[in-house]
Formats: sequence, structure tokens, C-alpha cells
Amino acid sequence: MTVLAAAQDAGIPLMGRRPLSVFSPNDQFGLELGLLATQSAQAIAEYYDWEQLKKLATIDGDGVTIAFDRPSDYNRMLKKGGIHSKMWRVRTFRQARDEDEFLLLKQMNLAGTPGVWIMLGGQMNFWPAPPLSETASFYYITNLIVANADGLPGSKTRFTSDGDAFVLSERLLTLALIWRWRAQKRLEYAEDLTNYEIALSEEVAKNGGQKVLTVGPQRLAVDAVPAYPGGLGP
Repeated sequence: MTVLAAAQDAGIPLMGRRPLSVFSPNDQFGLELGLLATQSAQAIAEYYDWEQLKKLATIDGDGVTIAFDRPSDYNRMLKKGGIHSKMWRVRTFRQARDEDEFLLLKQMNLAGTPGVWIMLGGQMNFWPAPPLSETASFYYITNLIVANADGLPGSKTRFTSDGDAFVLSERLLTLALIWRWRAQKRLEYAEDLTNYEIALSEEVAKNGGQKVLTVGPQRLAVDAVPAYPGGLGP
């Protein structure tokens, strides 16, 4: 479904008419829905770690470089995920609590294994510098949430043409347009928001396939991080 089709589906309950375009200056209603479409799509993408938006990135160490550019389509890290080491396969790089801790560890030349990381200046910073044989791998969420009119998936960050399509649920996009347009006009939208939230929960529940169910007690949570990861040396 294209963004225009989603806007037309929303237009019927909103105004009793279908906009001919969401980018034509001659249709104010269509323009409003077009602007809300990008806002809605971005909000939906931020809400959850959707399987369709996950990508794998790798960083190759050279023993010298500390700061690495993020992928060009990087939006954010997964809400629950880590940076995995090739050399230390049972451990992940630990995220520094804040800039002060990262700086202190650098000054003390101390970080444990395989090391720590933090986001600074739009780059991923590691300490110590990953060695030549090291590869840091992580999943991230792409900001390419729009398929352009020629059908190429995940190619744009926003809608720019009536033929563009949302890479996630078109139904969610339509429902989001309905409640956001009414909220913008200061009209009653509580029921529309509820319908959207129910649909959003349904999409989350079925996204990414079946979930693994662990039966029985565990000694340590799978995502637990030791108080100090790694050894301090002799």
C-alpha cells in the first residue's frame, strides 16, 4: 500500500473524501496527511525493534583507531542488544555508564576484555582500540523506513512521492493518520488512539516470529553483566 492509499483510507472517516495527492499544493487536506504520514511512520519505527528494520554492522579493528563512523543509515541501537567480539566470543563489549567513566578508563588504561564502548560525536568509540584481529559486530535499527515508488525497499527516510510505501504495517500507518489528524485539529480522538494502540500491540506480538520460552529456574539471567567484566591482570 502506498502512502497515498493509506491517506485515502484515512480520508474517508476523517473528511468523507479521498485526497488525490499528499504532495499537491492544491489539496490542503492531502498535504496535512502527507506531513503526518512521515511523523507517524517515524514514531512507529521508534516504538519497537521491528525485524524488518534490523541490520547487522561490523567494525574491523586495526589496533590504533578508537572512533568509528556509524553505518550511513543508522538510526539507533536495538533496545536490547550488545556489541559482540570476534576474539572473545562469550563476552560482549560493555557500554560505559557515561562519558566520565569512559574517560577514566582511558586515563587508567583499564577496561577489561574485550573492552568498553560509548557513543560520542556521532561515532562509536571503543577502549582500548580493537586490535587488528578483532571484529565488533552489532545489530542496529535502520532509518530507511520508506520504499520508493519503484518498489526498492528501505531506500528513504521519509515520504516524498505519492507512490512511496511504508516498509512496516500499512494498517498502522492509516490508523495513526486518523488519530493524529484529529488530535492536530483538537477534535476528539481517544477512541481512534485506542484502536491504533491495540493494532500496534498486535503487530508487536506477531513481529519476528515465535518467542523462545525457557522452562525452569536459571542461575543467571542471559543478559546479566558482571560487576566488572574481564580480569584485571596479574
